Amino acid sequence: MESLSTGIEELDILIDGGYPKGKSILITGPPGSGKTILGIHFLHRNCKEGKKCILILTRELTEDILNQSHSLNLDLKPFLENGQLTIKNIFEDKMNKIKSASKFGKGLCAVNTDIIEYLSSISSEVDVVVIDNIGVMAINHDIREFADEFSSISIILLKNGCTTLFIMDEDSYNLTHRLTGYMVFGLIRLTLQENFKSGKTKKYLYIEKMRDKAVPVKYSLFDITSEGVQIITGIR
Repeated sequence: MESLSTGIEELDILIDGGYPKGKSILITGPPGSGKTILGIHFLHRNCKEGKKCILILTRELTEDILNQSHSLNLDLKPFLENGQLTIKNIFEDKMNKIKSASKFGKGLCAVNTDIIEYLSSISSEVDVVVIDNIGVMAINHDIREFADEFSSISIILLKNGCTTLFIMDEDSYNLTHRLTGYMVFGLIRLTLQENFKSGKTKKYLYIEKMRDKAVPVKYSLFDITSEGVQIITGIR
């Protein structure tokens, strides 16, 4: 199976070459576990290799993501400037619409941001899509509505041949009964282990599934350094 590099050499080895091309992968974990950084690694590597990439943000500010990528020596700004990377910020669009709607007395009811509509209009030349954080869809939807919307997004991206990284916070993942884990091609969970005596926190990565690939059944210890995610070792 053809793969796209994750942007992290050690993770490519664990996943037998990288993320499966044209498939969807879910990254989930608690706050501060490194989910967004995995997305940055993936975008930077594939932009660097000449692929057309899209980053959809639902909670973060564009400026914050660009600053974070620069601090990790994985600068996304040059690719944004040359048009190779497109950033669609749902969060910022929503806030601007709220301001505009409020001026005309329409309030929050007039605000309706549709990820599906945006994805339906993307070019067939797009290779990579990262959505951070898809969990925002779980807030105002019941489980059936969420499943229908997530399925629609997945089908659009699959038909377009995009290799997609869905980033989802752990709370939303559990709130939706881990349904998304069954609906994607691959699933990577990040976990934190706190040691209250030492005051240190260890980070682990677990490849829960990756269809059609031989992956290790073990937790891998990793750290977040000035160069991004660094996988240290595997633990059975």
